[in-house]
Formats: sequence, C-alpha cells, structure tokens
Amino acid sequence: MKICVVSDSHGDREILRKIYLSNPNCDIYLHLGDSQLEEYLINPFVSVKGNCDYFLDFPSFRIIKTPYGNIYCEHGHIHGKGNISLLDQFDCKVYLYGHTHIHLLEQIKDYYFVNPGSVSRPRDSTNGTYLIIECSKDKIEFEFKEL
Repeated sequence: MKICVVSDSHGDREILRKIYLSNPNCDIYLHLGDSQLEEYLINPFVSVKGNCDYFLDFPSFRIIKTPYGNIYCEHGHIHGKGNISLLDQFDCKVYLYGHTHIHLLEQIKDYYFVNPGSVSRPRDSTNGTYLIIECSKDKIEFEFKEL
C-alpha cells in the first residue's frame, strides 16, 4: 500500500494538484489539516480538521487501516506526539500529525510519530515537504519529499 501525506497547505490548491500529479500511483491521499479549502477543492485528498479550518466540516481524526496496522491521523494541535495511550486505544502503530510545519520521523518503542511538514509554509529550512508511506504486512517505510 502506498500513501501520500501532506499537511498545512493553507489555501494553496495548486501545490496539492502538483503533488497528486507527481504521485499518481498512491492508494490513499491524506491531508493532515489546515488546508483552509473545502473538501471538493482538495480532492482526491481526504482531510482531518486543522486549527485554521474554522468553518470546514472535516473529522478531528481518522483511522486508516493498512496491511502493516492502523494509522491514527489528526492535525496535532489536540493530542500532540508521544501519546502512546491514544495509539493503544485505537490499536494504531503510527501517529500522523501536522501543525508544527516541521517534518519529523521519530520511533518510540514500536510506535512511529511522523509529521510530513508543511507544503506551503515550512518552518524547517526546507522549501516544503510531504511524505510517502509504503507498507506491507511486515514492513513500513517513510520517505520525505521536498518541493
């Protein structure tokens, strides 16, 4: 399974289109919030609600089922990284979040905490980043892509 993950595009619809066109073979396209765009404008990305998505009707979190295990997705302004009890509650192995605009991959015990960074307003000395996840029953790989 291949998953494309973006976050914090803050109204930049064109960058989402470019990322989709550069990665046409993904099974799922995830947006971790602060798109500031209606659902039909970010299609095929499915989103969670970010702290700047004031009037948008996205869920606060999503659970994505993969061959490797469940992935918990939220914007990150509610729980933040490192919350293993939250992952256990939903039987998840991976926590995907945005909000900080800084890309990060951290493993704590058997759990992964991953932030794709921001595609439009990075705060990590990049031109913007997003994430490609490839997983099978036995393995998961994370690759950051810089814009």
